[in-house]
Amino acid sequence: MLLVKHNAPVISSVLRIGMIVLLVMGVLPEIKNLLAVLNEFNYIDGISKESIKILLKSFSVLAIGSVCADICRDNGEGALAGVVELCVKFVAVGLSVPVITAVLTVATAFVNR
Repeated sequence: MLLVKHNAPVISSVLRIGMIVLLVMGVLPEIKNLLAVLNEFNYIDGISKESIKILLKSFSVLAIGSVCADICRDNGEGALAGVVELCVKFVAVGLSVPVITAVLTVATAFVNR
């Protein structure tokens, strides 16, 4: 990649995107296994399907944000990478508010007993 980047920067970017796509395609079977395990959680009492969806969305936002920040850093935009990471963290916390609220509700119910 380093040789290609110095000789043909445009091809380097396309090659980088291609590598990312190949890596994602390689990880997809593992994601299927993870989703199968999470589907089994639906049969356990006390675990809400909505909570699992929210956690998966938060994880996805964090993963995509991390990749975007790394791309910014690779292109010499460290300040932009920091802003991207900060915004992604706020979005993840915002998505997790219903789960946090449910946990706090359960905790206060135990304390008030």
